[in-house]
This record gives sequence, structure tokens and C-alpha cells, in this order.
Amino acid sequence: MKKKTLVIFLIIALCAVSAYSQGKVYQLRTSTNLAPTGTIGKGLTYFVDLVNKKSDGRIKATANYGSELGNQSEQVEMCRTGSLEMVVSAPGTGPGTWVPQFMMFEFPYLFKDNEHYRRVLKEMEGEVSRLVKPYNFVAVAGQSQGSRHMLTKKPVEKLEDLANLKMRGPNAVYISMFKALGAAGTTMDWNEIYTALQTGVIDGMEASPSMIYSMRFHEVAKHLTITDHIIACVYYFFNDKWLNSLPPDLKQLVLDCAQEAAQYQAKIDDEDQITSLNKMKAEGLVVHQLQDKPKWIEACKPMLNEYRAKGKDWNDFIDKILAIQ
Repeated sequence: MKKKTLVIFLIIALCAVSAYSQGKVYQLRTSTNLAPTGTIGKGLTYFVDLVNKKSDGRIKATANYGSELGNQSEQVEMCRTGSLEMVVSAPGTGPGTWVPQFMMFEFPYLFKDNEHYRRVLKEMEGEVSRLVKPYNFVAVAGQSQGSRHMLTKKPVEKLEDLANLKMRGPNAVYISMFKALGAAGTTMDWNEIYTALQTGVIDGMEASPSMIYSMRFHEVAKHLTITDHIIACVYYFFNDKWLNSLPPDLKQLVLDCAQEAAQYQAKIDDEDQITSLNKMKAEGLVVHQLQDKPKWIEACKPMLNEYRAKGKDWNDFIDKILAIQ
């Protein structure tokens, strides 16, 4: 009799927990340091709207953009500690604080093209999640930001033109690249670039046309050189504890929405790279083609051995990336 009573009590308790979880509203606060007008920002808006719609009110998702909540590092730390449930971040300049080999995602002349790059992001998702798990993150929905070019205040058409220019880069790989190319690299937050170009603190920066246009950097630097030197990316980094606190159906819904948002971003990014470049040209941007691209590639080649020399963790990560074709 006592056993039956215990079973009935457990069933009632489980039903109560289920009913509670069904009625509970989960908060999903998200953030990116990028503008809402760029394709990453638009992808985040798409994700938030999708979660709100498909969860039927069981999840309340919101988004912040730019420096509303601080710079990228500050946003990543907020997510790690639970003040945010998800942050959109470049792996190398976000969780790369703890896993520096993530900077290999942004390495000069390492990937064949954008489609190859997207395959790498997808197939490396599990490895990235494994490496960030000790820091309370889960990585999903890798997104390419497009091939990057050099935006400068004076024309750059050959390697010698880059000599001694002060160029902004987001992490140490970029600084190494600028050194290899004869320029002087410096790091600063994305949202500080416009003023730095305007005041002459830097002579140039680099990014994809879509990213440059979304921040209006072409207003203060009028020369773009098509270099295709690096492709950059972001992942959605969820707070691990929050994601795993969701009922199974809502957890799967969030993950599915993230992948759908990544597919949406890929489509609009390909289109926006062309559109943004044409808009900037119409607004006075001068576009230059490299006269000596093989020299740029050759100058960056020694960097791979330099980064392999950083140790086993770096070598293992580089080998995993290079194995994906």
C-alpha cells in the first residue's frame, strides 16, 4: 500500500513539475557588438523573432546591438556569468580569451572560398563547443561575415603601398599579418574605428563590404583594395547552464531557430556584399585591384609555422581545420 502511495505521489509531482515548466516563461537576452543593419545583426533579429513566434510565448527573446551593453569582450563575459543567455561573437576575439587557437578561424589566405569556409564552421561546431564548455558556453550556428578587404585613407594597389600604414585589426593574427605585410597593426574595439579613422589615429582597417557599409566607415576612408585576405565569422555562444535548463522541446526549438537564422544570414550576406560595395562606390568609394596578390600570399605563408610553434593545442586545432575540404 505504501509503495502504491509513493508511486502515485511521484506521478503527481512529475505532472506538477511538467505543468510548471509548460507555464514558465524563459528569458533569452541576446547581444552582438555589430550593427543591426549588417547581416549578422539582421540574422540576430530574425533569430529573436523566430524564437518568440515558435515558442508561443514560452520564451521571451530580446536583442541588443552595437555597444549598447559594452564592447565584445564585456558582452562575452556577461554571457559567461549569466547576465546574458546568448552572445554573438567572433570566436577569436570573444571566447578566444580562454581558447586562443580560435584565432585560426581568421587566418590569412587559409581557406579556398566562402563555401569552403562555411563547411569549416559547420563541421567545427562540436569541437568549438567542447573547448568552450569549461567556460559555460555552447557554440552553434557559425556564420561567415564574408571575405575581407583593406579600407584605407590613401590608395593601396601593391604591397609597398601598405608599408608603415597604421591598420586596425581585431586580434593578434591580424597584427601578425600586418607585420608580415609591412604595416603597423593595432587592435581596438569595432565601435571605436569610425572615430579613429576620422581623427587619424589609424590609416585604415579591414572588413567585408557589408560590414564596412553597415558602420559607414567609407565616409572617413575612401579607398578599398580587394585583397580577400581573411574571412571572418561569428558563432552563437549560449550560456551552457541556461540552455540545459530548458525543457527538451524548448532547447531543441532554440537550437533549430539558431540554425535557421544562420541559413538566413548566409543568403542575405552573399547578396549584401555586392549591394553594399555598389552603394559605397555610388557614394564616392574608390575600389582598387591588387597588382601583386601573389606577393601578399607569399608574405603571409611563414605565419602558419609560427602559429604551429605555439604548441600542441594550436597544432591540433589547425590540423582539424585543414582536414575539412
